[in-house]
Amino acid sequence: MVACVAMAQVTTSSVAGHVTDAEGPMTGVLVLFVHTPTQTQYSTMTDHTGSYHLDGMRVGGPYEAEFSFVGYESVRYNGIMLELGEQCVVNARFDKSHTKIESVIVTAEGRYDISHKGSGSTFTSETMSALPSVSRSIYDFTRLSPYAMSLSGGGMSIAGVSGRYNSFQIDGAVCNDIYGLTSGGTNGGLTEANPIPLDALEAVQISVAPFDVRQNGFTGGGINAVTKSGTNQFSGTAYAYYNNQDFYGKGPAGVKLSKQTTQIYGASIGGAIIKDKLFFFVNGEYNDERSPSSYYIGYNGCKITEQDAITIANRYKELTGYDGGGYGKRDVARRSGSLMARLDWNINSRHNLTLRYNFLDGYKDEYSNTAATFLFNGAGYASVSMSHSIVGELNSRVSQKIFNKLLVGYTHVYDGRSADVQLPFVQITKMRDGENTSVSIGTDAFAGANALTQNAVTITDNLSIYAGNHTVTVGTHNEIFVADNLYVANILGTYTYNTLEDFLKDNARKYVRNYPIGDATLRFSTAQFGFYAQDEWRVDKFSLTYGLRADIPVVFGAPKVNDAFNGSDIATKYGVATGVKPRANVLLSPRVGFRWEPIEREDYSLVVRGGVGLFSGKIPFVWVNNCYSNTGMTMLGYTLDRNKGQKVPAFGEEPVGTEGVSSNPAINVVDAKFRYPQVLRANLALEQNIKGWDLLVEGIFSKSYNNIFIYNLVAQRNGVSLYAVDAEMANERNTTPLYETSRAKQYSSVYYLTNTNKGYSYSLCASLSKHFPFGLSLLAAYTFGHSYSVNDGVSSQASSIWGKNWGVISDKQHLSFSIFDTPHKVSASLSYTKRYGGSFGTTVSLIYQGYSGMRYSLTYGSSADVNGDGYYGNSTIYIPTVDELQRMHFETEAQRKEFDDFIESNRMLRNHRGEYSQRNAMQTPFEHHLDLHFAQDFYFGAKSSRKVQLTLDVMNLGNLLCRDWGASYYMYNWKLSPVEIFDFVVDDAGNKTPKYRYVGGSLSKDDLLSRWRMQIGVRVVF
Repeated sequence: MVACVAMAQVTTSSVAGHVTDAEGPMTGVLVLFVHTPTQTQYSTMTDHTGSYHLDGMRVGGPYEAEFSFVGYESVRYNGIMLELGEQCVVNARFDKSHTKIESVIVTAEGRYDISHKGSGSTFTSETMSALPSVSRSIYDFTRLSPYAMSLSGGGMSIAGVSGRYNSFQIDGAVCNDIYGLTSGGTNGGLTEANPIPLDALEAVQISVAPFDVRQNGFTGGGINAVTKSGTNQFSGTAYAYYNNQDFYGKGPAGVKLSKQTTQIYGASIGGAIIKDKLFFFVNGEYNDERSPSSYYIGYNGCKITEQDAITIANRYKELTGYDGGGYGKRDVARRSGSLMARLDWNINSRHNLTLRYNFLDGYKDEYSNTAATFLFNGAGYASVSMSHSIVGELNSRVSQKIFNKLLVGYTHVYDGRSADVQLPFVQITKMRDGENTSVSIGTDAFAGANALTQNAVTITDNLSIYAGNHTVTVGTHNEIFVADNLYVANILGTYTYNTLEDFLKDNARKYVRNYPIGDATLRFSTAQFGFYAQDEWRVDKFSLTYGLRADIPVVFGAPKVNDAFNGSDIATKYGVATGVKPRANVLLSPRVGFRWEPIEREDYSLVVRGGVGLFSGKIPFVWVNNCYSNTGMTMLGYTLDRNKGQKVPAFGEEPVGTEGVSSNPAINVVDAKFRYPQVLRANLALEQNIKGWDLLVEGIFSKSYNNIFIYNLVAQRNGVSLYAVDAEMANERNTTPLYETSRAKQYSSVYYLTNTNKGYSYSLCASLSKHFPFGLSLLAAYTFGHSYSVNDGVSSQASSIWGKNWGVISDKQHLSFSIFDTPHKVSASLSYTKRYGGSFGTTVSLIYQGYSGMRYSLTYGSSADVNGDGYYGNSTIYIPTVDELQRMHFETEAQRKEFDDFIESNRMLRNHRGEYSQRNAMQTPFEHHLDLHFAQDFYFGAKSSRKVQLTLDVMNLGNLLCRDWGASYYMYNWKLSPVEIFDFVVDDAGNKTPKYRYVGGSLSKDDLLSRWRMQIGVRVVF
């Protein structure tokens, strides 16, 4: 019998099993597994219980297994394939009627089932090569996991949480964006560069609820990629992919893209340096993309006229001597180059060593306009990224009972931003009253001084001890991280104007500028030490894994102490202080998982599996480092706001003697009891195989602990109220508190990082699949679930994390839908592969995915600080009843009617009249996407594996068939502002009643993703 059980997020595979005869377990049977492509041998002997174990085996295969015992004919299995992280159970039985009289080998046919204790998905290189992709990104395939969703900003959400909470490893070494500047979550993410080429990967595993204590470092999901290795056969590939503007549809606006190109070139080669002993594999790839900007002046859908652009450019040139770099169409470039090299050394029959090096160099122009936002060309900047990673892994079979794996990795990453000019940044919130379009010109506020160097070391050691039906594992996993960060936001000054008229009159509403004290580069050092032990117990058709893991995160050094702040009224009131860092604490993660196979027949099998456990993750360290860089001792600055009664200087002038100068910095503090996030995750699944049809029904529940929450302590309630309707109709539903920030006027903000235990998610999944012997594979899956949170951690800055947590009560932890909530996801695939005529082969794959649209909030326009908490545009709107609407003050009756029509046109709004709109309560329309992959092979001979392959990939095929199909929606900052507040009526007590202006609530389709797009490729395999 052969069955397979998923193990930890590791880089190898393993086998185990029992050997018996008619009298019971057999001791001393020689067990030999041979990896046929490299002739690498793995051998052991059964113990007194008839059990054997082999660890540290190469992923893939095929393998041959032979069981030998004196006096018996040998039992042999052929064609065994091992998947990443899989423990394959291969049992053998000797028959006394087959005593060894002659030298005859009996080949036993076995059925190889891939199954799991916990929840996860594995994608082999063969699977990935047969799926549609244009970006050649790893996320094009991992999105097929029922619990994973690709994010429009890059990266992937797993189990309904931010991609920042995922773990990404290559060959067991950390490849995360540990510092956390990008939502993609991987090294090179700022440039959208693939962390490693697809052609370098042997397999990719996504873990959602693994109950092996060796897996950790995530509260979302774990993504583990293992690279290819060489074999005894010298082989290689060379490939190229290409598309241009003619390979794209016309998009929602019916506009054809202007000249653009995507070119991908790559090659790989592998083989044996010493046959059966030393192997190499090398892959290199270069990606060059150039595309035109959209929504430029004259573009269909752009709301800025050429005369407006000329007026702004001329005014900025008067002030600075620079015209903003132009406003017409411009090229947006993205380039990346990568190299992967790997050596595998079979030192002897007991020890195998692997060394792998990976290099990545990425560049990306950051310039993107939308229908509601416009940037002058010079307001863009370039993101650059470079990384080096090396990892060594030693697998040692110490004895028949002991196996050890040692892994050491080092990663160096540089990320930076490069701006065209060094000039003040200007933001015009809206061109004119009643319009909802913003314009920016000058040097981006976050690109003037921005560079980061990261160094990370990974050390892991796992010792496995085999004792009959038990496998005991003890180990340690340790990560040491050092970052040198240069980051000064608004170093050149940022001016905010309410309207174009205000800009022309130099009547800024707000001015922000920061500057460092001494060296602006700060060092941040941290480590996390992990220790664990577990036992895997197998009895017949039941196995149980139980263990305990302890992780100890440590932050080195401490933020500088600001005595003035620590002695201030606000610090004393809330018990906070600079100079504080999170204490070292122990995060315990107990886990238990089981697998039971009550029925196993040739035509039907049943498996019940599940478990429960705690998983400890990490946060992007930039969140903690904010408390080092923003103490008021490393950086000074001022935030002057006319709406707060402060004098804003004229453009180019620095305030002198004005209230707030150099005395109102933003302060970041952290709770000394702050803990890294954890999640309690439970899983239960039922697997059935009915005459070759695989049916899966699975449920997952997750409960968040120690998640992050940020308060702005400066925003304090002042005892007065905001009436959404008016004072006469005020009630608990339509009245909310007002805040003021003037009580701590010497500090523009005080962001307090702490924890919350609110938040949970659940998912129910059902899937049906079958592989037919003639080459056809079918899959259909449906996932239903919800994800709830109080803060989604969508930014690297405390100010944005707090400010973008949309709501009307700023000092409350309000549980609502996460922006990563996806209630419904449907996946279906059809793949057919056939080799025919000796020299030809064809592969056709169709992938359909339908899923609920993006979550977003309805907020008031950013022209007013609605509730006085110091952040513009973060207050969710009130949905009035019919009677209340008539009492609300609108600029015109037509606008009142339009707002009523807007409410009635949406079921969620209709059903919640008389309430404030909840955070992320809205959702864009359900999306449907159909993708096609076609490959035609031309083999060099009927029995040869060498070939030339031509490929065609079409993404969003439905849009090619009909322009209205395949629409994708995008919501900037996960919010829509159909209504703005342009003034207030203030009573004698200070209570406010808004004056409203309806500005429109139409949804925008993503200009690029709503188009069909295709790519052609050629590959030579030799």
